[in-house]
Amino acid sequence: MKELLYFDGNASYGPRLGKYQEERWTLAHLIEDMDLAGIAGALVLHAQALHYDPMVANLALIKDIKPYRNRLFPCWMAMPALSGDFPSVPEFMEGLRQNDVRAVRLEPRTFGLPIEEAVWGELRDALRQEELLVVTSAEGYPGLETFDRFMAIFHSNPVLLLNAYWDQWRRVVYLMNTHPNLHLEFSSFQANRAIEYMAEHYGAERCLFGTNLPKKAPGAARGFVDWTLLPARDAVKVAGGNLKRLLGGHGPKRIPAPGKWSDSITAAARQGEPLPCDVLDDHCHVLHDGGSNAGGTFVMHHGDADGMIELIRKIGVDKTAVMSWAGPLSGDTDRGNEIVANAVRRYPNELLGVVTVRPELQTTEEIAATIRKYHDGLKFPGLKPFPRTTMNFDDPGFDTWYAYANAHGLYMVYDLPNTGAEGMAITERLVQKYPNMTLHLDHCGRSWPYAKWAVELIQRFPKNVYAQLNYTLVTNGVIEYIAESVGDHHVLFGTDAPMRDPRPQAGWLVFTRLPEKSKRKIFGANFARILKQAFRGGPENAPTSARRPRRKT
Repeated sequence: MKELLYFDGNASYGPRLGKYQEERWTLAHLIEDMDLAGIAGALVLHAQALHYDPMVANLALIKDIKPYRNRLFPCWMAMPALSGDFPSVPEFMEGLRQNDVRAVRLEPRTFGLPIEEAVWGELRDALRQEELLVVTSAEGYPGLETFDRFMAIFHSNPVLLLNAYWDQWRRVVYLMNTHPNLHLEFSSFQANRAIEYMAEHYGAERCLFGTNLPKKAPGAARGFVDWTLLPARDAVKVAGGNLKRLLGGHGPKRIPAPGKWSDSITAAARQGEPLPCDVLDDHCHVLHDGGSNAGGTFVMHHGDADGMIELIRKIGVDKTAVMSWAGPLSGDTDRGNEIVANAVRRYPNELLGVVTVRPELQTTEEIAATIRKYHDGLKFPGLKPFPRTTMNFDDPGFDTWYAYANAHGLYMVYDLPNTGAEGMAITERLVQKYPNMTLHLDHCGRSWPYAKWAVELIQRFPKNVYAQLNYTLVTNGVIEYIAESVGDHHVLFGTDAPMRDPRPQAGWLVFTRLPEKSKRKIFGANFARILKQAFRGGPENAPTSARRPRRKT
């Protein structure tokens, strides 16, 4: 596929509240991150518009981005002139025209404004007359419960919704059904096949690329589109064409050239090609055949084995460790383990099994039978406990299972909710008692505080604990931090698909400031090394590239 021109609909810079010391935040950071991922341009907001006088931030934005107006396009914060602390609508509109601003951000909750026609009507009509884009964030409408009222007021304006989360799927579908002028950005809406679903049901014209830079890593949003299943003409629209249209034809014209951190892996991704290295996914779920509903708010379209295989082949994943959703997350271990077994039987060269045991629901005899069937019989090398409510990971109910894993060199997917001293103590008890069982600490990229705690844990138990990467927040810079802190040999690639789409997780790692040799270790070599220890390195656990016509380099 020809490389796409990316125009980011969700970017900002500047000081903000709640920022961790390690987070990127300056205008220079924004430009650097756009270059890192080959993003041509961005619609940008000054972060102080959310924390101080919006007009002070709006005018600072115009001054700051002046040298970059071929790549950065201003989005001003707007509000009604309700209480004499913001310009009148005519004055504000004149400011937009003078500074060539084609989009405005509206955040009623942030500024304590009622969502009422009498409050917003004059501004709405002026924006509609100028055909300007209205941008707003789902974060300002808890549960999106009040967003329907906002859309009822702005029913004739083009509206772009940022930062909707994937577990708001049904609410977003309702809104897209109800409001044909609503457009959706996907930096947090990473539900499985979300872009393809929305494009199919509402038209690709209503789907926009966005990164949430500089908080989120830029490659994640790009991966969602680089490995798209959409027709090429629709991919062009999503990547940047739609935003350019909504801004009246304003937008970037040139794709940035590959830079310092470019390599064969980024080159393949930029063309939408499968990755040219061994890729092993350490953390994936699978639903029952034909499944898309995982219970609660979890919608995972095409979340069964056939659906997942289509996506992982698109990315270029060689081997995927699959656990059920029904077992660890819904409590039905027998159904869940059998779903995994059926998936592995169907795709034995691409899937390997991860078993779930739940001592609160299974007797000792039933746990022993599970071990015999799935570990002894089918040689599944992974363990996925999920003791969230009634026990901890080191509960004696797991002893039989862990003892077997220790004797056979197996690994555990370790989604530890207990951080701090408690988590450290649980881990210490496990590694002392089961020194041959490796622990793959889940979701290490979820936040800076968690990443720093994970680093401390791995540094204390380097022979047993590995950092596994996957999380919707795709925290910018955290992969590099973990790899540099514990060594690239201690980091594992994972996606947690189909709870979230696997493509953003792959793109996150592709476009990092790591050398290619480090990416190759994290993408596959490290997990392959661990799998060789399982059952003394049986051939069923070795990565395979035989199914591909291309060569791995």
